[in-house]
Amino acid sequence: MRRSLKVISLLMLVMVFGLTACSKGENGGASGSEGGKVDLSMTIWGSEDEKKIYQERLDIVKQTYPDINVKLNVVAGDYDQKVQTMIAGGTAPDIMMIAENYQAYASKNQIIPLDDMIKEHNVNMSERYSDDIANLMKYDGKQFGMPDRAGAMVLFYNKDLFDKAGVEYPTKDWTQEDLLAAAQKLTVQENGKTVQWGYYPGSWWPQWMQLIYQNGGGIFDENGKPSFNTEPVRKALQFMNDLTFVHGASPTPTEIADMGNIGADPLFAQGKIAMETTGFWNIGSLAKVEGINWDISPIWGETNAFFNGLTITNASKHKEEAFKVIEALTTPEAQMPMIKAGQDAPATKAGLSSDEFLNAEYGGKKINMAAFSESTIYAEPFNPQWNEMMKLINDKLGVYFNNKASLDDTVNEIQSGLERIYK
Repeated sequence: MRRSLKVISLLMLVMVFGLTACSKGENGGASGSEGGKVDLSMTIWGSEDEKKIYQERLDIVKQTYPDINVKLNVVAGDYDQKVQTMIAGGTAPDIMMIAENYQAYASKNQIIPLDDMIKEHNVNMSERYSDDIANLMKYDGKQFGMPDRAGAMVLFYNKDLFDKAGVEYPTKDWTQEDLLAAAQKLTVQENGKTVQWGYYPGSWWPQWMQLIYQNGGGIFDENGKPSFNTEPVRKALQFMNDLTFVHGASPTPTEIADMGNIGADPLFAQGKIAMETTGFWNIGSLAKVEGINWDISPIWGETNAFFNGLTITNASKHKEEAFKVIEALTTPEAQMPMIKAGQDAPATKAGLSSDEFLNAEYGGKKINMAAFSESTIYAEPFNPQWNEMMKLINDKLGVYFNNKASLDDTVNEIQSGLERIYK
């Protein structure tokens, strides 16, 4: 009897030990928790240099949260396709960098809203971000990401060409009419051929879309219905085409083809256009170009921004710890390596107003970096059907911007197509 009791007692101890081990395995092991420490995974895109900066930032975060380890994974190639494969295969990261298509992930319940955790951790979003930047990552009224980088589109201009033409430098107080007037004066012809254009927006969606919002319009109305066949849209598209085909102040598609089909950034660097609207990335490129005297200005009216933010996947088993990391990454201390490296425009108020950002030198000169914080970003119409929407619009506008379709036909066809997509 005593022997039986001893065996039973031993078996009970083994069972308790086994249950404890299993419990640790469920909370740790695959989900990465052991002895109070938590292992998280984080996916980003970019170069090895960008990975290095992100790792520096994570090292700063680790000083605050020493028990949270974050494994950084740079996804090369088609980021979204590969991340979707990870999610489908049960190996989703805890933290994901996402840009304009975050709403597609949110609509599939693949990333979580952060509102409750923002409240629980007393994060003051109005102090951290301007309202327009904070709203960049909202979907269905909820906050799905902490914006990390958010460089507004600004106006790049060639100061020497402005001085030569006797045109005053652009300011935020400009209007579309001021842009046109300056572009006409900055267009130069030699022997009946244009050799310098005042402005080249191209047909890229941020260019024409910002004009629509500056006119008080939008792609959708206040009820979420497509509103492409409206006066603000018509006015914006007409302005774009007239700039090229009526005023000759912007190169035609044929002229662009004759120059090798290069984009606005290299044309600006070559001094063939006096103005262009583009993003932060062009600063680093121009800093390497000798002999060009340039600066930047805020866009008149509203503009758009290219941004990315940090999100938490629904599959993460450590959402609380993941939030601590993405919140800490958007503090001034953790954004500083990005600012000092000139990697991008930070999303936060503190980053955009920091001495390190405002007084940074590029190519040995200071430029008007305050243009980014002084820009106003419109509520960009991102939605789960964004890619389908943009394919429809770009196909039709591609014909229009070649001056081979009427404005009426273009807006009517786009309106009808959008109504089919957004029934």
